[in-house]
Amino acid sequence: MINKFIEEKRKRIEKEKKKEVAKNVAVGTAIGTAIGAAAGILLAPKSGKETREDISKKSKDVAENIKNTVNDQIEATKDFQEKVKAEIKNVYNGIKEKKDEIVDEIEIEVEELKDELEDKKECEDTDKNEKESY
Repeated sequence: MINKFIEEKRKRIEKEKKKEVAKNVAVGTAIGTAIGAAAGILLAPKSGKETREDISKKSKDVAENIKNTVNDQIEATKDFQEKVKAEIKNVYNGIKEKKDEIVDEIEIEVEELKDELEDKKECEDTDKNEKESY
């Protein structure tokens, strides 16, 4: 059970690292897109007004792209958080059930030992009484 928990934790850490890499790629892509768009607009042979309009439009597009990327990452993080919570709850419940089983087994063993001791004491008392009567 502990090995399973450790293995799952290792897998979660690997997933987190992969998500971090994906996030960095998304952010890098957004930045690269913004830089490329800005360079393309600034180097294009257009009037100042057209260039400003293009910059404004591209800025809005890039901002929307970044917003979508951030929202996707937030959702992925929330999903991951819910999965981790559920897994922790499952592990906790499993441990609790196992503990309850062990406690029940111990209680049964204690009762059996008490019964054995009582039987032994009764036998000893009977033997003692028989010896005294001779």
